[in-house]
Amino acid sequence: MKLQLGKWKQHLLLSQNPLTAKSIPRTALYSMANLKDFISRFDYAYVKHDTTGQGRAIYKVYQLADGRYCYNGYSIQAEPISKCVTALTDFHHTLHPFERMGRMGNYIIQEGVQSFTPQGLPVSLRVHIQLLKGKWLVGGMNANIGTEGNLENGILNSHRGSAIITVNELLSSHWQMDESEKKQLIRSIEKLATSAAKVIATQVPSREYGIDLGLNAELKPIIFEVNNTPGIGGFAKLENKSTWRRIVEIRKLQNEE
Repeated sequence: MKLQLGKWKQHLLLSQNPLTAKSIPRTALYSMANLKDFISRFDYAYVKHDTTGQGRAIYKVYQLADGRYCYNGYSIQAEPISKCVTALTDFHHTLHPFERMGRMGNYIIQEGVQSFTPQGLPVSLRVHIQLLKGKWLVGGMNANIGTEGNLENGILNSHRGSAIITVNELLSSHWQMDESEKKQLIRSIEKLATSAAKVIATQVPSREYGIDLGLNAELKPIIFEVNNTPGIGGFAKLENKSTWRRIVEIRKLQNEE
């Protein structure tokens, strides 16, 4: 049985490596004091449940000029939520509806990294890293790009309606990069993702990891999250199934070890 890799634990691990520490959002455990601090320092912050996935229990939180606080995202049951309130305690009640019963989940707060295409569409990358015969391999990479349904909250997950395209298409169509520029950026993304997998593997070993990253305004890759039980359904949605087949083939070779 695999150890569960919570978001807070992975943040602590990635903070200990010089390369990955420079490429993660500022993160804190959830509290009202920490949330107010993050909102005052950044344009927006994300509040995420420590262990859920597939875009559930994650909210974008920010403050309007009139002093109200707005949050939008998805509940732990994956229901869309979008509200503006006068007090952050109202947001707290949304996170912890069963607090009086002693049933509270754990959340973290992350700096809102602005990962957008030149056209203003939110974007994230998934890099699938696999361990084969003692060597870390990049099994595949794709991109999640925002559609009309998630432009407001920037929460990108194919379960929440984002579109999946190849990284080559993303960099060619949206950034107009030539082959040399694409190769250079892709190499830096692969290096960071592989480093993240190696760091996490020291405490939460796995034969494969899904590394979710964004690209900031300077096109520097930023690690959003590491998943030690990554699905590959997103790769199967691409028109060209070669990357999906490569990941499956590596899995077969892993099982033969």
